[in-house]
Amino acid sequence: MNDWFTIEQIDEETYIISEYRHWEETHCYLLNGNKYSLLIDTGLGICNIHDEVINLTDNPIIAVATHIHWDHIGGHKFFPDFYAHQYELNWLNGEFPLTIKQIKDMVVDRCDLPKGYDVNEYKFFQ
Repeated sequence: MNDWFTIEQIDEETYIISEYRHWEETHCYLLNGNKYSLLIDTGLGICNIHDEVINLTDNPIIAVATHIHWDHIGGHKFFPDFYAHQYELNWLNGEFPLTIKQIKDMVVDRCDLPKGYDVNEYKFFQ
């Protein structure tokens, strides 16, 4: 599954981590600072974005969600230090408006899934 993410370096401290094999074509952004690195969104959760990010920084990583949609917080489970907007926290506490079946259907929709991937193992971050 090592070819799931496409990584583009924008400048010395900035990366775009993309998931082009899914119709959402999710883009996450890693900003490396002096003491911490900020990961803006964590993608679909199909593959482990943490394994990619740790190769791009030695800093502790803080994850932040631009918004609480399944395709932006799929990898939050790999980052214990994460942030989301207070008005969307209820979605992380069980009030997300889609069922897990609907989310899993979107995960596999128009997607070149990695070999061996089992959507039944997919878990929505909460």
